[in-house]
Amino acid sequence: MESNLTLNLLLPEIHESTVGIFLSESVGAGRQVPRLLGQLALIEQDFFNALPAGAIGSSDPLGSGHRFGFAELQQRFGVPVRVLPSVRDPAGLHMLRDAGADLFVSIRFGQILSNEALVIPSRGVLNLHSGLLPHYRGVLATFRALLNGDPEIGCTLHWIDSPGIDVGRIIETARVAVEKERSLLWHILSLYQPGAGLIMNAIRRLECGEPVAGTPQDPSAGAYYSFPSEEDLMRFTTLGWRLFDREDVWELFESYGLALRTRTL
Repeated sequence: MESNLTLNLLLPEIHESTVGIFLSESVGAGRQVPRLLGQLALIEQDFFNALPAGAIGSSDPLGSGHRFGFAELQQRFGVPVRVLPSVRDPAGLHMLRDAGADLFVSIRFGQILSNEALVIPSRGVLNLHSGLLPHYRGVLATFRALLNGDPEIGCTLHWIDSPGIDVGRIIETARVAVEKERSLLWHILSLYQPGAGLIMNAIRRLECGEPVAGTPQDPSAGAYYSFPSEEDLMRFTTLGWRLFDREDVWELFESYGLALRTRTL
């Protein structure tokens, strides 16, 4: 879902130079996640991905303020959307090479890019990480920042220059103040508009021939975080945080033009 939100912000500006959108066929290694975390995934991934083509935003004209699903983005901007098999398989690598792109932009992509994939685009691979690097590598960085009592959360645009996870050169970061009365989902979604701005800045600089080298990360700084445990989630709720609020879900669905008029509060 977050990748789609970002594309809704980016494509009006860069669709003429975008040669394709690739969706990950699978995410992770099929590991079990805690039940409470599965509720968040239901909203972020399962419900969103299960909606049929045309169900999101299809009746709203461009510029109405409503967001569009992947099928509608393809139709409106003429950018092909394809599901990418494993980038470690010849078929996946062939699809990437065949696209003819000189820059890859990764946003919540569910696979680790191999060296064979990383060398395909001549200008490299950008990644938008929804956490402040190097402090929060891995998954659900926003959850960890809130759990640790940070006054700010943030996102990081960095180069992927090796198959390591979130270790590439940092280009720029954006920060958002924590709001204690809002949920984890709200905080996660709040990062993607400033994140899209980071991507646009980097693309415009590259188009102008400016260097976008980035700053190497200190490998001894920060930590890598995996999925939260049940104990982590219990501590999160004990501190007064919520994974999501009902209002967050209504606002999210309505931003895609879903006519959810009846609310039971």
